[in-house]
Amino acid sequence: MKKLTLIIVMILLTLISCGENSTKKRNLDDTLFKYAALIRWSSYDEAIRFLKPDMANIHPSSFELQKLKQFKISRYLESPISPGKKENEILQTVEIQLYNIHTNTVKTIYDYQIWEYSEDLKQWFLISGIPKIQ
Repeated sequence: MKKLTLIIVMILLTLISCGENSTKKRNLDDTLFKYAALIRWSSYDEAIRFLKPDMANIHPSSFELQKLKQFKISRYLESPISPGKKENEILQTVEIQLYNIHTNTVKTIYDYQIWEYSEDLKQWFLISGIPKIQ
């Protein structure tokens, strides 16, 4: 009887831990999809909501935001995600093709994204900042 109880407890613990990981993964997929959609539609003001709130150094200035708004996105090509240096961190490289509405020129940049999961808020945050244009 003890053996059966132990097996049931082990199975339940395994299922619970799998459920947490799948929820975290679904949350990541949902976050990456929503962020990509906002960037594709050049909704930079809304994309800022994905930045980690307590990291002021990654939030763009109003000048940087206005500079970014002169570009429309013509391609957003995501690479597969990979694990980061920390446990709750993932990396993704995105090739972004920008169209300058003032000069009618196209430019390609690479956005090296670092996403971090907050266990407290059960949410993924972008800690690398929004795309940078040189």
